[in-house]
Amino acid sequence: MKIKNILCILLFTALTAGSCKQDILNLKPLDGYSETDVFADAALLNQFVNGIYRGMGHPFGGEGDKFIEGMTDDGYNQHGGTTNPYRMFTAGEIGSTQGEALNDNLWANSYDQIRRTNLFFDKTLNSPVPAAQLQRLTGEIRFLRAFFYARLMIWYGGVPLITETYNLGQESYDVSRNTPDEIAAFVVRECDLAAAVLPSFTATDYGKASREAALALKARTLLYAASPLFNPNNEQARWIAARDANKVVIDLTTINNITNADDYGNVFNGKSRNDVILSRSFTQNNAHGGGEWGINMWFYPGSMNGWGTLVPTQDLVNAYEMTNGKLPSDPTSGFNINNPYTNRDPRFAKTILYQGATIFDPEQKLNRELQYFYDKNDPTNTAKNGIDGKGGPNQPWNNSPTAYNFRKFLDEGKRAQQKGADENLSPWIYFRKSEFYLNYAEAQIALNNEGEARSALNTIRSRYGMPAITEGGAALVQRYRNERRVELVIEQHRFHDMRRWKLGAAVFAKPALGALILKNGNTFEYNLTNVVDNTRKFVEKMNLVPIPFSEIQRSHGKLVQNPGY
Repeated sequence: MKIKNILCILLFTALTAGSCKQDILNLKPLDGYSETDVFADAALLNQFVNGIYRGMGHPFGGEGDKFIEGMTDDGYNQHGGTTNPYRMFTAGEIGSTQGEALNDNLWANSYDQIRRTNLFFDKTLNSPVPAAQLQRLTGEIRFLRAFFYARLMIWYGGVPLITETYNLGQESYDVSRNTPDEIAAFVVRECDLAAAVLPSFTATDYGKASREAALALKARTLLYAASPLFNPNNEQARWIAARDANKVVIDLTTINNITNADDYGNVFNGKSRNDVILSRSFTQNNAHGGGEWGINMWFYPGSMNGWGTLVPTQDLVNAYEMTNGKLPSDPTSGFNINNPYTNRDPRFAKTILYQGATIFDPEQKLNRELQYFYDKNDPTNTAKNGIDGKGGPNQPWNNSPTAYNFRKFLDEGKRAQQKGADENLSPWIYFRKSEFYLNYAEAQIALNNEGEARSALNTIRSRYGMPAITEGGAALVQRYRNERRVELVIEQHRFHDMRRWKLGAAVFAKPALGALILKNGNTFEYNLTNVVDNTRKFVEKMNLVPIPFSEIQRSHGKLVQNPGY
């Protein structure tokens, strides 16, 4: 029987690219081989495992993931109107049949990949593949299965824990949900087993699971399991487990640390591999979205032939401290409303494009300053307005309504829509070391070890020349949350963080703001409270998304829907 009758194997593309390690590229599809061939042949089995990595997804287009920051106070999705799923979520209008629109069919896609991992275990029990290779591949499969379950838990809470193979097309899935605790425990066990057999990062091809990646997934999962959403009684043992697991990751010597703000920016455009534990990278033959468009299309303004789909909010901009360590809202910070983007945390300029920021414009083929302003005396005259703003002359419908665009992850210098040398190749990063300093700090705060928490936070801040955090108590918690926000922005943490902390109603249910900038002669006037979206709300049911109704039907009622849906 052909393997294509059992499952659909997608062509695996490179997860990463680099000069010092082998890349995993351009592998032939497996649907022409028999099942016996695939699980008995070392090369084919390796290709089978490689194909499952693609199920991890990335938000650059076409592979089962999206940027979700438009559902947070960090971003705004400007296209699609009120029927845009993210806009429906931020308006509190998500019902029982709409959850999969938020995460690109995560439930079905994850269980499809889980089925493939289970098939691996079924079919390799007596495989003639050499023991050393089979052991490594088994470690990779355990990591991948754990990754898919951890992601399901983050979105849905408890889900069915399936470790056997079901036939595709099976009409009845009479399975009930396991608890979040059971899912987290399974992920931790799988990660422990994987870490015991996987090679070190330094001996692993880029994009493949390593011992360090398994330790990172374990540490992140334990932090989630300790958080209020999944730990309502605040059991200290959970925080201890999270602390210890995250300490293991920050102590890894095989992963280099970020050195400064320039290095921070280069991590996300692929020029630096510091900090990266596991990532997906791209080549001209394996580009974002399958070619022609990618991150530059999503993030460039219309003036540069981009769509400006996800744009930063003023609330995010306000989270970047002044270089003296004080927030702009602090009257003693030295913030100047007439020059609002100077003397800011160096990560700000590496993350956000703003009025006056310099970038290479691939359409005009020159370096220029971004112009988001309206002419104060003639605001309807597109010839006088800034070309990157909503009043500009070039595709203003794709220019940012907040007067900001994201810079982080851009493949700068390349056009928004072009094949060949202009293909967007910025990597997508699943795990990087800095996250685990933050995770460790969070666990230490929960355990009242504030000195250890401050030390971890200040390790990160010192890389950018930012002053040390000295506060304790509630003030330390706020400093921690803000530090996490700016360090990890648009890496798909903020949406999950606010939900696991059960702070969505306090944080997400407020208007999305932007800047309104008026040019008056040679000066600029800034209104930093311009309302872009006044419909945002959050209800408690949104801490988890609904299980697809079709899955509840197929379970014959054994799957119980999340509360509120």
